[in-house]
Amino acid sequence: MADHSRSRFPVAYARLPGGERPKHAQGLTEPAARSLEYWAAVRGERPALFEGTASLSYRDWNEYADMLADGFASRGLGLDDVIAVRCRNRIEWAVIAMACAKIEARLLSLDPDMPPSLMRERLIASRASAIIIGDTSPARISASLEGLDLRLRTSMEGAAPGFFNFWDLFPPVAQPRFGRIQPSILAWTAGEQARVVGLPRRRNAPAAVSKPPVPDDGVSLITVPLHRTWGSTQFWNAVAAGRAVAVMRSFNSADALETIKKRRVTHWAALPETFADLHRLGLKAIQAADTSSLKDLVVGGAPVPLMLKAWLADTFGPIVSEAYGSTETGVIATLPASNFRAKRGSSGRPIRGALVEIRDANGRRLPAGAEGQVWARTPRTLECEIGGLQNKLRDQDGYVATGDAGRVDTDGFLYLTGRADNSGELRRLG
Repeated sequence: MADHSRSRFPVAYARLPGGERPKHAQGLTEPAARSLEYWAAVRGERPALFEGTASLSYRDWNEYADMLADGFASRGLGLDDVIAVRCRNRIEWAVIAMACAKIEARLLSLDPDMPPSLMRERLIASRASAIIIGDTSPARISASLEGLDLRLRTSMEGAAPGFFNFWDLFPPVAQPRFGRIQPSILAWTAGEQARVVGLPRRRNAPAAVSKPPVPDDGVSLITVPLHRTWGSTQFWNAVAAGRAVAVMRSFNSADALETIKKRRVTHWAALPETFADLHRLGLKAIQAADTSSLKDLVVGGAPVPLMLKAWLADTFGPIVSEAYGSTETGVIATLPASNFRAKRGSSGRPIRGALVEIRDANGRRLPAGAEGQVWARTPRTLECEIGGLQNKLRDQDGYVATGDAGRVDTDGFLYLTGRADNSGELRRLG
């Protein structure tokens, strides 16, 4: 398997004499249940992060995040400051994300293929205070940052004109910090009418007063880009479950199969294009690989052709399902493989805690079978911040316009038929 890992975290790092660490006087003073700090305390040496041949244990991950949090704080970054990260899926992203949680900063992940001019617009609109990039040629985007009020510009590829060396942010020792289970997150929706969505911090009770959670001994393979909300949601769900995470900087079907075998991957949720690439690899190669560890295989994030769903069900069996959702809502509906043919073209029934309505251009609810715009209410829609046309996108009951057109049948199954703009005008698929 090709090794795409170039992480530079050293094997050993400095600690205070006797293993003592200075007390942190601000913020949380003990681990939250299911937080990284909690797992570092109870599962310290267990592998927690994988990328290629590189790995970090829970303890390593937590202590590097402490160091980076100190590095951020030394640059004046803290509560509600927006720290932007522009990189592919890699171990460093996970360390940065946890450092943001520890200082209660907001995390903004950007598409690494985004044109520099668009990146600049997103940084301004998001009010970013810092940016960390993984570009191999930092000079290509340096000019787009000129004039921005950024307290930190740093490159994972080392010092470059206009960029501080990311690796110099890590002090030799760090004070212990206790963060939320998930930091506040900013995410941009896709498409011509892109808008920024703010997701609140995920809070848990202190571990000392909570029932000890039973950790999940599985491994999540994350191939969905972490700048997409579905990718980061998989990451945070794995952290909360105490499940290890394997990331791939660039997707290759043969490498993915080798990762599944080597890391004993149990959970994999990916885009249709990813599974289409796996299909092109050929059934013989898949049958020759060891995928016996897989327990949950989910396809979603874009319309899924029926032929691809049928192939996944035939190849991997009942562990396959489809998921539908959006940045503002999270997952709305799921469809198990057993219903792929019986409910041809459906995206499934709403999950627990999700409500779906089909409405016309005037916001009136339509009956079963009628086509209109899909509105949904989930725990996320009740809390998230929506930039732009907020009043047109969310109503007083917490329903959000997904931007999709569809219908719901008499059994409660949702079918997507196209897109809908802010005026409610429908555009059919194809």
